[in-house]
Amino acid sequence: MAKTGKIARPTTTTTGSTSRHDLSGRIESFSLYEVFEMLSSGRKSGQLKVVTPYAEGRCAVNRGALISASILRLSDGEAVIEMLSTHAGTFSFTSAPATEAKGGLDLTSLSMETVRLEDEFERNASYFPDEGTRLGLSSRGIRVVTDDLSCGAPQVLEVIANKPKMTTPQLLAAIPLASIKIRLAVAWLSSSGILGEYNTQAIALHGIMDSWHQKLLFLGGGGSRILLVTHPDEEPQQVFKLISTVATDTGAVMPEMTLPHDGPGVVRLRPPTGGLLSISILPVHKRHRGTFQTLAASAQLVAMGGVARTEEGTAWLGLTPETTGLVSWDHEAETPESLRNALREYADSKM
Repeated sequence: MAKTGKIARPTTTTTGSTSRHDLSGRIESFSLYEVFEMLSSGRKSGQLKVVTPYAEGRCAVNRGALISASILRLSDGEAVIEMLSTHAGTFSFTSAPATEAKGGLDLTSLSMETVRLEDEFERNASYFPDEGTRLGLSSRGIRVVTDDLSCGAPQVLEVIANKPKMTTPQLLAAIPLASIKIRLAVAWLSSSGILGEYNTQAIALHGIMDSWHQKLLFLGGGGSRILLVTHPDEEPQQVFKLISTVATDTGAVMPEMTLPHDGPGVVRLRPPTGGLLSISILPVHKRHRGTFQTLAASAQLVAMGGVARTEEGTAWLGLTPETTGLVSWDHEAETPESLRNALREYADSKM
């Protein structure tokens, strides 16, 4: 089908069959706002495919209602905002029989929210750093902000505070938010003087080559966040042994530890040599996927035992950002030293 910059309608061959796509065109000529409005007003059912310069997304439409959406690591509302804020690429719609599925996404609200985010970014665009800039906290050292612009600023700040030296493209790949939100958050945090270029002089650890945990803390800018993924049937005592071995090896006092039945739980270890080792514990379960994505984005390292070989564990591996380290061990060979050994091997391999 020829691409003329217009929406292409179905064409009929001499045998009476139609082309593969019932509707297609370029986003530069017809925005997705217009496409969604057309599908809604016509009460169409089928799948809308959106191809941007960076990714391919899909939307399920039933009787004009938007049922679901996905692109990159994003789903539903965040995915819709990601696609609506993209102004280059192609789209194609393929009709399908209507089903009994009910629309769960408010397209009008999502469209207005996207417009608002784009307007706010335009206002703050002059503060947006070069994409190669390695971000870090400014000398103000603020680590808590309110989300005045509803763009995920606290989440973005937390990731940068815990994983300094990240660039904006790395943030986009790591955080499960629409890219327009992350860009706006970076621009706004920069305009507020909260973000700046990463400064290694802010790290206050001594003798970083003396032990594995000092190396790990140095790599994390003085504080390391470990996300420990466990099996839902794993006994709390097993998890306690894994973490207490790490505490003993680092010389940290093992704090009182209570694991919620369905997670997540957090244990903070403070070695006498300085720094903070924070370990979040999350049992692997499909309902925790969103939580895992959020925690993994701000973690320095994801640690999995034999759960990595389960079906859901494999899915979580695919959701781990490239900027987050990953260690694992065989469940059959698990000992109280397994987590400690995995962290030590990782730190030694990096320094």
